Amino acid sequence: MDIESKKFLGQPKNFVSIFNALLFDGQPVLKPEYLKDENSELVMNVSSKHVDIIKRYEDGTYLDLFVIESQSYVDQSMVARVMEYESVARMRYIRQNFKKHVPMHTRLPMILTVVLYVGESKWNAAKRLSELEIIHPGFEDMFNEFKLNLIELNTNHKYNTGEKATQDFFDLLRMIYRKQILKEDLDREFNRDALYFAYVVTKNKELLSIYQKSEKGDVKVCRALDEMFEESTNKGIQMGIKQGIEQGIALNQFEVYQTMLDKGFSVKAIASIFSVSEESIKTLLMRT
Repeated sequence: MDIESKKFLGQPKNFVSIFNALLFDGQPVLKPEYLKDENSELVMNVSSKHVDIIKRYEDGTYLDLFVIESQSYVDQSMVARVMEYESVARMRYIRQNFKKHVPMHTRLPMILTVVLYVGESKWNAAKRLSELEIIHPGFEDMFNEFKLNLIELNTNHKYNTGEKATQDFFDLLRMIYRKQILKEDLDREFNRDALYFAYVVTKNKELLSIYQKSEKGDVKVCRALDEMFEESTNKGIQMGIKQGIEQGIALNQFEVYQTMLDKGFSVKAIASIFSVSEESIKTLLMRT
């Protein structure tokens, strides 16, 4: 997923829209034309520690975007890891720009990190340092809090990115994870690149099929997804009915076998009467 993440989210307009979504409710405060790729030793050093995409804004601010694919890649120490990434970046900047010490009144560039979680399962790692560390009574005022700038696409919260491609990607993931299509979205057209990236993340074969059938431009997706969700729901209902019938039959058999045992029939005699194995009777009596 790393290559596709950088290909889709690394585009300047898509990249800044993630930050605008979290910080400014989709308002275009950060502009793509003011972004530039950062290929310095600082970025190479931090990227080796699994930062996915780093760019630098016109005013010198470093914008770091972590893309977390699934819960299996998330650990409880994520908040501490992000702190480490930012500390490494700050110290590298200091070493590169100041020979001995940082002059009085100097201000370092801001480092702003956003964690984009695109997994389906619930994020259950710490979101704040205080959720990770033990804070003893009386030390609360001295504790330096640190929190993740976290975007979760599997919740009911709807983010506004202000950019069609990323908005389409966000909404597609929410639809797939919630297995629900709103009526007003049935004929909505989605950005083709967003469609493919949503496939890469979810491995949803229906998305891939739609992508492969389309050649260029925006693509209608929702009616096919809606049919897929309905079919999946119907299969679930049918499976539930089947399981219910099987459980009812098993319960009925149990009652018959148990009644016969109570009346003095042996397991061997019951097996002979119903043409079943003694083992199957014993198993049912033990399981029910």
